[in-house]
Amino acid sequence: MPAVLLDRDGVINEDRADYVRRWEEFRFLPRSLPALAVLARLGLRLAVVTNQSAVGRGLLAPATLNEIHRRMLAHCARNGAAIQGVFACPHAPWDGCDCRKPRPGLLLEAMAALGEPPERCVAIGDSRADLRAAAAAGIPFVLVRTGRGEETLRHPDCRARPPLFVARDLWEACQALPAHLELRAA
Repeated sequence: MPAVLLDRDGVINEDRADYVRRWEEFRFLPRSLPALAVLARLGLRLAVVTNQSAVGRGLLAPATLNEIHRRMLAHCARNGAAIQGVFACPHAPWDGCDCRKPRPGLLLEAMAALGEPPERCVAIGDSRADLRAAAAAGIPFVLVRTGRGEETLRHPDCRARPPLFVARDLWEACQALPAHLELRAA
């Protein structure tokens, strides 16, 4: 079954300039939980692929990031959205790792873990880094206008690498995605 690789901050939850550093700061965006449940009902495998430089900057302990993700996954599951995994780059931008978006390493890792080739995947994100990582990994990209989406939409990168489509938010993306992937609700 196809896989959807979702960015976290600005797509699933509110993006914070000072980073989500504890569970109490994590706020699901309106309609993101029902959207994730719809994607799961469509039979899509879901994975979260996220840069989390607060770890590399020394602002967030790896164990705390893991706890935030554990709680996020549990909350999603209780709301009908099973997510198969969270793939997080903990490095700071200056570390030069291969997993930090816009490099494709994290997307490639998620696809390998899910056993899905690029032609059976789609990425959903809000940033230029998400857009560029999807292009580098060879997978279609859906841009949401939440988070940094409006800024990304105005950037020349978005014209150079047009998304599959642009959606107001994750809910609108999940409503349009079946037509693009030729899926039927389960």
